[in-house]
Amino acid sequence: MASLVVFAAAAFVLLAGAVSVSSSTVYTVGDERGWAVPSSNGVESYNHWAKRNRFQVGDVLDFRYMNDSVLVVNHDDYKQCKAASPVSRFTDGDTKFTFDRYGLFFFISGVPAHCEEGQRMIVRVMAESALSAAPSTAPTPTAAPPPPASAAPSPAVVSAPDTPSSPSSSVPSPAPEPSGASGRVLTGFSIAAALLVVCVVTVFVLV
Repeated sequence: MASLVVFAAAAFVLLAGAVSVSSSTVYTVGDERGWAVPSSNGVESYNHWAKRNRFQVGDVLDFRYMNDSVLVVNHDDYKQCKAASPVSRFTDGDTKFTFDRYGLFFFISGVPAHCEEGQRMIVRVMAESALSAAPSTAPTPTAAPPPPASAAPSPAVVSAPDTPSSPSSSVPSPAPEPSGASGRVLTGFSIAAALLVVCVVTVFVLV
């Protein structure tokens, strides 16, 4: 018995760990094109890509690039594309950045002129309360109630003059005959009761 309790506790701990690990999501920045200078043929900007996703604490950004870098900067350096004093700098070609707080994060390329050409991104990490409060689906529009129908005037009822009833018209109607359905119901009930009694007696005899 004690070994079963220990086994159940160990299984619960492993399951909880697996759930906590699977709760984080890895996002590849830019999807297939990765982290690079956007081309001029209508490619999606990084800020638009970030707005399409919903990030939370623990999620991971996967930057994939060649001959480039990823810089985490503050808001002012982001606006002016300043790469002199970043918060963090990565140059390994496959940078995985984990969000450790909610709020705004600012990323730019460290290669000269790349930031000015669109290789920069603002990511908003939402708090748990904001994620739970956000509606999952768009609300269904409520149909407007139909306009009230105009009340039509009720027709006047003309009462017919009373006519004296003749003595011959007040003939009592014959009593209705019993229908055959009630008899069939009673017969069926009697048969079912009889079968039930036979079954009960048979059971007692066999026992």
